[in-house]
Amino acid sequence: MDLNVDMGESFGRYKLGHDEAVMPHITSANIACGFHASDPLVMYNTVLLAKKYGVAVGAHTGLQDLRGFGRRRLDITPEELTADTLYQLGALDGIARTCSVKLQHVKPHGILYRMVSEEEKYAQAFLDAIAAFNPELYIFVPRQSLIWEMGQARQMRMAAEILVDLSYDDQGNWVLEREKQARSPEEVAARAVMVARDNKITTISGRQIAVEADTICCHGDAPNAPQVVQQIRAEFTRLGIPLASLSAR
Repeated sequence: MDLNVDMGESFGRYKLGHDEAVMPHITSANIACGFHASDPLVMYNTVLLAKKYGVAVGAHTGLQDLRGFGRRRLDITPEELTADTLYQLGALDGIARTCSVKLQHVKPHGILYRMVSEEEKYAQAFLDAIAAFNPELYIFVPRQSLIWEMGQARQMRMAAEILVDLSYDDQGNWVLEREKQARSPEEVAARAVMVARDNKITTISGRQIAVEADTICCHGDAPNAPQVVQQIRAEFTRLGIPLASLSAR
């Protein structure tokens, strides 16, 4: 199983997340590309930190919404989304190349994650950008989504993701948090193990529903993110569940 975390979300003198404490325990990093968060120096330093710990690097692309942290829906055109995605991929890839790091994946951030999962025009625009930029990139999205089906039809490298530190409803939809809440590290680790070993997750109503994942995500802006990822790694190690990035398999 791959363990990914959203990283590099600070901006100038404003610090967000626990990148230095989280990075040693994960296998893939989703690095913000300057639209919903981050700036060039933060991107550069985050790539270097990932390289130091052998963590695979991916682009965490979002809507151009620094104030709303990419969690507010913007009525952009599909053409704008394609161009905005190319812009962000190019920015992070340029920095990564100077650090001798190759991009592994791309993952949409915040409300864009839902937009491309549910609306054909945005899913198509997002996939068009990735296909044009680098069709070898893995695309982290939910398996039960429109973009998954469209990407599979285009024979793109889709990687199913479950967000183990967020709640899910009975239909398998994750519940957006406007401000990341602290969850019990033991609870999140247990959810991660259930996903990896049993292909199930418990919903907000207490039901267990079937899920499939190639990668699981925790959020770096959670107040106790370092403790959460440490607990996940400890539980996986204890139970003999391998952790590795997709590119390392």
